[in-house]
Amino acid sequence: MSIYLDERNPGKHAPFEDAAPDIVEYVRYLEVIAGKSANTAFSYYCDLRSFSRFMKRRRGLVATDAEFKEIDPKGLDTAFWGSITKEDIYEYLYFLNRECGNKKSSTARRLASLHGFYDYLVNQVNKLTENPTASIKPPKQDKVLPKYLTAEQSMDLLESTQYQSDFPERDYCMVVLFLNCGMRLSELVGMDLGDIDLEQRQIRLFGKGHKERMVYLNEACVEALQLYLAKRNTMEGLNPKEKAVFVTRRRKERISNRRVEQLVTGAMKAAGLKGFSTHKLRHTAATLMYQTGNVDILTLKQLLGHSSVGTTQIYTHLQEFQVRAAIEQNPLGTVTPEKARLDTTKRAAGENRGENNADSMDVEEAASPMEAFEGAANDGIRVDISSMTGRSEEHTSELQSPFYLVCRLLLEK
Repeated sequence: MSIYLDERNPGKHAPFEDAAPDIVEYVRYLEVIAGKSANTAFSYYCDLRSFSRFMKRRRGLVATDAEFKEIDPKGLDTAFWGSITKEDIYEYLYFLNRECGNKKSSTARRLASLHGFYDYLVNQVNKLTENPTASIKPPKQDKVLPKYLTAEQSMDLLESTQYQSDFPERDYCMVVLFLNCGMRLSELVGMDLGDIDLEQRQIRLFGKGHKERMVYLNEACVEALQLYLAKRNTMEGLNPKEKAVFVTRRRKERISNRRVEQLVTGAMKAAGLKGFSTHKLRHTAATLMYQTGNVDILTLKQLLGHSSVGTTQIYTHLQEFQVRAAIEQNPLGTVTPEKARLDTTKRAAGENRGENNADSMDVEEAASPMEAFEGAANDGIRVDISSMTGRSEEHTSELQSPFYLVCRLLLEK
């Protein structure tokens, strides 16, 4: 992972000294005083070293053609940090987006590192009086729904770990815990034997910021743990003092984050699942519990170890089937129309216009003389005017009717 962190023992690592003195002091403050994890401190440390390189290039302290990663981040004092302006911060964010291709989430985290660093210099150690990052807000994040496995895909993955692994008891147990408890990768790797209480069916986990929480085990978890621990405790060459729950088969020591990711990725590939990461198993557990387990949002927050319910609320947008069910259960959802009244297809097609009033009057009564003529013309009827001229006087009034006059005028043309 890095030259600084030891995945198997993250509490012990090489000192963070390859940076400016103020940055090194800030990282020590994060770990010792603020109680941040080694991973968090390391992330902030890398972000600030990157900013140091950027500012050295921006201020012309290195050759213009120098490779960015080759720029020495050391050699910057407190006065230099005090000279940073808001424009410098904006240029850095632009650099991250355009040249580095950082996503909005990555840019926001790097800005948070700068926020924390300047807050430390201004408010904690009083080395500076102005904070150039104070009014700069992070980019608005895209609201992306977490990707997760369906119940059927989860079953395929569990089956894959039983047949595609050289240590099936361990790998199956890890996936079962991921899918049923929703624990983080670091929480699973950091589990010790003393954290498991099979009698009470619970596990003690240490999440982000050293926050402790209890996770209860269902029957599947208990059975998988019993099967694996029976195998683990009889492993030849395993140190009796080894307290890690999950260990490697060859070295007989705590398994690393990277190794777990490799094992899970291999099992997913064998099960035909693509585009999923180890962390997606945590999303899967949360989603399935919320959708099918009648779990309210506050209970899910506690189970997942979120510090804010806002983080947990992403899972409230996933239950599409519940939205469909709500629409189907609407009491007005079964009302059907009287199709005879609403079907206007024939009328729109220009058929017999008298049908509009067919319920109240006869068609012949409703049709005007001109409408009757139009109907006859449409049917190809021709009027014989010669037969009309030889009629007696008693038919004179009939020959003077509007219908007759219209016919005469048309034929004379």
